[in-house]
Amino acid sequence: MKDYSLYYWDQRLDEEEVRKFLEKAWDELYDMEYEGVFGAWRGVHYELETDTVHITWDTMYSGPPLMLSFCRGTGICRLDYPREEFIEVEEVEIERIRQLPPPKRR
Repeated sequence: MKDYSLYYWDQRLDEEEVRKFLEKAWDELYDMEYEGVFGAWRGVHYELETDTVHITWDTMYSGPPLMLSFCRGTGICRLDYPREEFIEVEEVEIERIRQLPPPKRR
């Protein structure tokens, strides 16, 4: 089952577009038969200057997150390691979520 939970999502992108790029990222990981497909999404970032959507992904192994980058115009994908500023934004959001009080039980 595909899970599209994110810690961070650049609000300049609408939900439908984010879901579309997560689907494309999933397909890329799956097509590569990459064992790192077992992991979790971290965040979706938008780089206005290059019109690129960057998606970060934690593998189930301890190591640096991966990043899939998609050009919005061409749909071309690159696989790379995330830039430090993306990780910093995500870490702040992860910590904010951890500090929230637990949901009340009925």
